[in-house]
Amino acid sequence: MKVLPLALVALGVLCTVVAQILLKKASVFDIKSTSWVFFMGAAAMFYVTSFIAYSRILKYYPLNRIYAAMTIVQLVLIMCYGLWIGEVLGTRQAAGVVLGLISVYLILS
Repeated sequence: MKVLPLALVALGVLCTVVAQILLKKASVFDIKSTSWVFFMGAAAMFYVTSFIAYSRILKYYPLNRIYAAMTIVQLVLIMCYGLWIGEVLGTRQAAGVVLGLISVYLILS
């Protein structure tokens, strides 16, 4: 099955973001509780999927460009989730995110 490189990037980014969100959810439960094990296991599965996608992504894109771009996009999406659940974003953090988005543009152009 042939998958478009950009679709692999989207899959890799989304799986990493979902894994981070699941780790956040796991953090409220006691270690080794049923809920903690569930969220940790689900996060691990998403990370595995992300790593597999990333290994295929590197076939199409230079490491020094795609890693930086994917990491910044993941950061922005996780930040959006944090805002959605009521976490606070300070002025310096907001400036950092804006600079990150500018860097994605510069890295990929």
